[in-house]
Amino acid sequence: MNKIKFIATIIILGIFTLTFVNMNYAITAGDEKTVISVPTIVCGSCVKRVTKALNKVDGVTDVKVDLDTKTATVEFDNSKTTLSDLEKAITMAGYDANDKAADPDAYDKLDKCCKAK
Repeated sequence: MNKIKFIATIIILGIFTLTFVNMNYAITAGDEKTVISVPTIVCGSCVKRVTKALNKVDGVTDVKVDLDTKTATVEFDNSKTTLSDLEKAITMAGYDANDKAADPDAYDKLDKCCKAK
């Protein structure tokens, strides 16, 4: 009888272990964090525009734009979006992103104070 209890306990522990491993994987699968250079931001309005543009991208879970370092730290689900999509959102808002140039039409629509070039 003790052998049966021991085997049953091992099986139950195994099931719980697999369940927790699978739950942890489900929480973190697809999660990614990247830092994007945004060298043309110059003020708080720029920070707001870039933040807003990135938050509109499907799969983005968190955005922090830092004016001092001129970077955007973005957490996102890489099964829904890519770095290229994030860069495009920034360039379409009128700002350079990494090595991608700002969309000229979007740049022209920025407030005068936000035009770094």
